[in-house]
Amino acid sequence: MGQLSQFFQPPLDWQQFEELTRGLVDQLYNTQSSMIGRSGQAQDGVDIYARTQAVGHLGVQCKRLSIRDDNNNLLANAVISPAMLKEEAEIALNFRPTLNTWVLATTAKRDARIQKSARNLTEAFEKRGVGVRVQAWFWDDYVSWLNLFPDLQRWYYDKVIHIRSSSEQDELILSLIATAFHRPAFSDPLYSENADDLLQAIKDTHMALRTGELVDRKSKHVIQKAIGGWRSLSNSAWKAELKGLESDLQTLKIKMMEAIKEKLIVQHSNYLEIRDPQLVEDLEYMRASCVRRLNIILLDGKLEEI
Repeated sequence: MGQLSQFFQPPLDWQQFEELTRGLVDQLYNTQSSMIGRSGQAQDGVDIYARTQAVGHLGVQCKRLSIRDDNNNLLANAVISPAMLKEEAEIALNFRPTLNTWVLATTAKRDARIQKSARNLTEAFEKRGVGVRVQAWFWDDYVSWLNLFPDLQRWYYDKVIHIRSSSEQDELILSLIATAFHRPAFSDPLYSENADDLLQAIKDTHMALRTGELVDRKSKHVIQKAIGGWRSLSNSAWKAELKGLESDLQTLKIKMMEAIKEKLIVQHSNYLEIRDPQLVEDLEYMRASCVRRLNIILLDGKLEEI
């Protein structure tokens, strides 16, 4: 029987991700790496540098992708793009000493497009006479390495993200659920919404609550995860309330789908028409009720309301 693998929550800020990556470089290559420049500000495309026997001069740039913009709204398409990879790899060619291997490390989910782009860039550099191998490390890789190296795993929990108790894990789960609800579908007037976007936002929020996975709508990548959703909470009272909230969201989703099918909700070029006044009241009440129910839990957990 194979060994069970544990999922690990990505670091909560840039510095934590850089610290983890530095620890990983040291573990993988049996070396002593160094940070370059200030945290979060790569110098010539490099945050972490190390001399290694296995891959020569190694430079790593850390990309912990934010899931919110400057206005605290959820970002669309918060993933690494081939263009971003190429741009950053070109910048890293200026680093001294000259690198043999350059890695873009990211909290994004593994992406075959980016892996292929890294291979293509390596080949293109070879044709230009530049001997730099380009790689991409994804959060899936970090999870595998954390499962492979127990010492690194303990260090990550104790020194980096400082999670030592079930209550701290509960806080991470509640924070993810709050993030999932923090979107226009639960705050803006119904008439200003797009019918398809509104329904999809409700579906995405329902899935985040149920599975603990927050998905980017455009790329369909998981951009934040909190091990199992509400079912993994240790607080039984919160678990019972969120079970009810999941049921409420399911009811809201079904009501929206039926109304669209019966053409009680019609999308116009710049506004949403809901042809049944009672349906407007019902949908507004259900949205507000979901938010109120979650806010009670967040307040009990001493977290910020949405």
